[in-house]
Amino acid sequence: MFKKILSSELGKGTLILFIMLGIFNLLNFAFHFTMARILEPAEYGTLAVLISITYIYGVPTEAIQNIISKYTIKFNIKRQYGKIKFLMFKSLKKGFKISFFIFVVLFFLAFGISYILNINFWLIFLANFIIFGAFLTPIVLGVLQGRKKFFSLGGAMVFEASFKMIFSVSLVIFGFGVYGALGGILMGIISGIVFSLYFNKDIIKEKEVETNFNKIYIQGLPYFFVVLVIILFFSVDIILAKVFFLDELAGQYAVLSMIGKMIFLGTFAVSKAMFPLTSEKSENNENPKELFKKSILIITSICLISIIILALFPKLIISILYGKQYLEMSKYLVYSGVAFSLLALSNLMLVYGLSLRNLKNTHYLFLIFGLEIILLLFFHSNILEYIIVIMVSNTIMFIGTFFILVKWKASASLSQHTMKKKELKRL
Repeated sequence: MFKKILSSELGKGTLILFIMLGIFNLLNFAFHFTMARILEPAEYGTLAVLISITYIYGVPTEAIQNIISKYTIKFNIKRQYGKIKFLMFKSLKKGFKISFFIFVVLFFLAFGISYILNINFWLIFLANFIIFGAFLTPIVLGVLQGRKKFFSLGGAMVFEASFKMIFSVSLVIFGFGVYGALGGILMGIISGIVFSLYFNKDIIKEKEVETNFNKIYIQGLPYFFVVLVIILFFSVDIILAKVFFLDELAGQYAVLSMIGKMIFLGTFAVSKAMFPLTSEKSENNENPKELFKKSILIITSICLISIIILALFPKLIISILYGKQYLEMSKYLVYSGVAFSLLALSNLMLVYGLSLRNLKNTHYLFLIFGLEIILLLFFHSNILEYIIVIMVSNTIMFIGTFFILVKWKASASLSQHTMKKKELKRL
């Protein structure tokens, strides 16, 4: 079974991305491991909160990358490379304008965020520059993804993570603290964009062919809403932990959360590889169901293995990755693993639905997120209570996503059956 999967286009694409994104994630995790060791727990907690906030700032990232990828797929099939160049550069110009406007708005919001989270205003101001990367990076990566240049896609991300690691660690060691860590992140983003453009150099050499993209923003809305709800589930626990717990305990919880999120990020390669392949099959009127089944099998296997390892060796994992000062969190580690494994499966189902056509009724997922916030407001007396709420919320999210996907597919099949009946009546 697995040999057959690996020999398929999905398997090859997933393997390449799994290796490249594995290196990318390893470098990102190394960044967190290093920061947790060279910063005080309270400082690392502050950095983790700022990074979680920028995840929310970066909500458009996956939405933009997916929609750019989907348009690139259409042009790539027909070898319309001039249109791909026009799409890329027009999107970059538009992305810069939008990100600058949002940056100005975030400048004023930073005062309130600084007060609520008790974080220095200038740290939030510096973190806000990441919004430019949230709009520009996914455009050049989306072109690589749509062209199925998986090695180049992964390579650009690896370069970004490498430069982030080098600059952040250097600046922190030289005494710049959390400011240095954020400065390194920004340097990594800039390098990632430069390398992504380099990997798209064959497209850049093409002559631009102007084309109409009036519907691209409307079609991008479902992507935006789906990514928004996933990012909210992914980020809110660390942010609220900073509100509910003392700084040191919030920093310790950040470690617990980040190890669980390793599972989610570790499975990201599968959904990224699946998206252009199922989209292409849909464009060619082929059935993408088998690709989806293989993707589910791969992610489920990764999640189960990861949960077992977290359950058997929690102290060893925390000690090796973050240090003995965080061992108190080891007894809760398996709950974090289960929580973010369920979120990984929810993400895959939503990405699959988006790769075929617009999903319906995804707004119900925001009700589940609202339920999570309400539960956390009432149940946060200790870390165990807090992490169990996260796990229960992600379980409800998984169930809700499953029913949305099943209902959407059922309505789509009914619609196709009705259309066939009408065609037969005409005949």
